[in-house]
This record gives sequence, structure tokens and C-alpha cells, in this order.
Amino acid sequence: MKKQKTQLIIILVVLAVMVASYFALSAHNKKVVEDEATDDYTLLTLDTTKISEIKVTKTTKTEVTNEADSAADGTSANDAGAEASNTEDTSSSAAAGDGADTTASEALTADVAATTDAAAEGTSAEETSAEGTSAAEPVYEYSSEVAYDLVLENGAWYLASDKSLEVDQDSVASLISKVATVTSNKEIAGVTDFAQYGLDHPSLSIEITLNDGTKTNIYVGDYNSVSSLYYARIGDSANVYMITATLSTSFGVEGSSFEIVDSSASTVETSAGITGVDIDASAASSAAAAQSSQNASTKASEGDSTSASTDNTTESAVVAE
Repeated sequence: MKKQKTQLIIILVVLAVMVASYFALSAHNKKVVEDEATDDYTLLTLDTTKISEIKVTKTTKTEVTNEADSAADGTSANDAGAEASNTEDTSSSAAAGDGADTTASEALTADVAATTDAAAEGTSAEETSAEGTSAAEPVYEYSSEVAYDLVLENGAWYLASDKSLEVDQDSVASLISKVATVTSNKEIAGVTDFAQYGLDHPSLSIEITLNDGTKTNIYVGDYNSVSSLYYARIGDSANVYMITATLSTSFGVEGSSFEIVDSSASTVETSAGITGVDIDASAASSAAAAQSSQNASTKASEGDSTSASTDNTTESAVVAE
């Protein structure tokens, strides 16, 4: 009886552990699902009604050749060649000697061999140095320029670089809507080397100014082909965020893209073209009618000629009889 009670207690304990494990696992799975559902979080929120200026700067990267290193490599190669040449001259002189005693000759030969080995070792060192130089990381030059600077004045946007250009206000409104809420799905905290993300010289710098003079800077760096996302930085934050291509695509345009299109001129031109087609069609129809009339007249003339010829043949036959 006591043994059965012990077994029953063990079974109850096992069941209790299994139930607890089930609920713990369910809670864990639920948390994972919630974390995945809230993967994208809000990185930046701006009141678009208070934006008074949008300034975008683009930076291009160009690879350059380090001419100083190339010159140094050339000098080292020449020095190595000269040293090798001197070694060859020494060997020739030794061979052209008038034949001193065997011991002296062997000593001279040993000296020449040692010199040759030293020259070879020097050449190898120079080659190694050259290889080290060629394996160095490429050097880049960066150039930045303002792509456009949109300014709001008296309720209308204009380009600071060309006030005469008529700006499409709807296009600017659509652009501004892209920074109303900026989201990210990954944060890299405490970054000290921004160069590895292309943020030491951002390809795109977006400066947004509010009515009260407050400025917000958004920097867009390199593109990550694995995640299909861009690296970004907000102001002087030490964090790097991964964002979609929305900002890069929307803001990475030229100022001329905001110029309003004169649709009325296009409509007039199209209408003129259609009218011209109608006139041409009418002229073609008239020409076709004239040609048809001429063909009918020609056929009628040919019919009369044939009839006259038949009558003449009949008359000739009667006379002959």
C-alpha cells in the first residue's frame, strides 16, 4: 500500500512538471511571436506641418592611385637591379683573374657567392615590400555638393538655387510625407567606427529645418545587399540603424525633378497633331474620290472605243458580202 502511494505521488509530480513546462513553453512562443510582430519600430517622427526647409547633400566616392607609393616602388626596383648588376660585374672580374693560388681563389669565390646571396636576399625583401604596397587598401576621394534646397515661403515651396523654377507643390508634399515616420528593424548600438557602414562620408545627407529653427539630420550610408537595407544615422547618435530604401529613393533625386510639368501645352500639341491627322485623312479621301472618278471615266472611254471598233467590223463584213 505504501509503495502504491509513493508511485502515485511520483506520477502527480511528473504531471505537475509537464503542465508547468507546457505553460512556460506557450508563454515563450507567444513572446517570440510578439517580438517578431513588432520587429519594425519607430526611429523618427516629425511634424510635417512645421517643416520649413529641406536641404539634401550628395557625396560621391572616387578611387585614386597613390603616386608616391608607385614612385617608391620604382626606385626600389631600380636599386635592386643596380645591386644585382654590380654583383655580376664582381663575378666577371673574379673569373677574369690571372689565377692566384687555389686557397685565394676559393676565398674570392666564397666572397662573391656571399655577395650574390646578399643581393638576392635584398631583392626578395624589395619584392616583399612591393607586394605589401600593392596589397594596401585603396585610397578614395570624396566630393560633396548640395543636390537641392527646398524652402517654404508664404505657403509655397521654391528652390533656393533657382527661384524662377516653378515647383510642383504636390511633389514636395509627397516627399515630406516620407519623413513623417521613419522606422527601422535593427539597431547597432555604441558604434565607434562609422566607416564600416559608409557613414563617415554618407552618400546622402538630409537636413530638415522646422519653423522654430530646430534641425534634424538624417545620414544614409552603404547598402547591405544581404538584408536589402541601408545603414542610417540620426544626428550625432552613436547608434546605426538599418532602414528600407524609401529615404534613399525619395530624397536621392535632383532639384529639376520638382519642376512642374505644363500639361496644357502637351494637350494643345496633341490636339494639333490630331487635327492635322484629320485634315490629312480628308485630303486623302478627296484624292481617292477623284482617282475613282478618273478610273470610271477611263473605263467608259475604253468601253466606247470597244463598241465603235465592233460596229466598224460589222460594217466591213456587210460590204464584203
